[in-house]
Amino acid sequence: MNKTLLYLFAIFTLCFSYSYSAIAADQAAEQSQEKVAEKEDTSHRYAPDFCDFEVTFPDEPDTKEQCNDKDQCYDRLSFTKVYGITASVNFRFICNPISESVYDDYGEKIMMTTLRSMTRRTVAKELNGTFREDDKFKQAAIVGEGIVGRTPMIYIAQMWIGKNSAMTVEAELIGDEHQDAEKLFTDILRTIHHKK
Repeated sequence: MNKTLLYLFAIFTLCFSYSYSAIAADQAAEQSQEKVAEKEDTSHRYAPDFCDFEVTFPDEPDTKEQCNDKDQCYDRLSFTKVYGITASVNFRFICNPISESVYDDYGEKIMMTTLRSMTRRTVAKELNGTFREDDKFKQAAIVGEGIVGRTPMIYIAQMWIGKNSAMTVEAELIGDEHQDAEKLFTDILRTIHHKK
């Protein structure tokens, strides 16, 4: 698992610093691959009009409406892929509209505190926390280790704040080293970005 952890930490660092030019290069490569690929594309792009961000899943995620005590409801997307009894990948996404004042109010301290609160029950050891900001969005992220039952887990929590919306991401890679699970985990993380 330590080898996997180092691998994922390196990938996370690369994903976090992913630039718009890299996204454009990836999109050009994907368009080229689409021309070559003959099988049906089953991927699902999550990018509601109100959300400043988007993510692409290999298959359609589950969507459930959740409501809080104040009768405010939102969609929670979840995607799970199980690899036998050895490994699984879980993602949870929530994107909600916000006022621009939220963008102004949320800085590094508030975003990191929120993420640590989200991960309090899941992450046994925080490995890295990062924050970045540009003129269109702010992003905070935490990478940590945890245990699910007796199985090791890598956990990534992200918070993205745009001018019109806020998105939270929870990503879990659970189990033994598994090349396909690790690839799916990093592939989905790489698709998360601001819409521009």
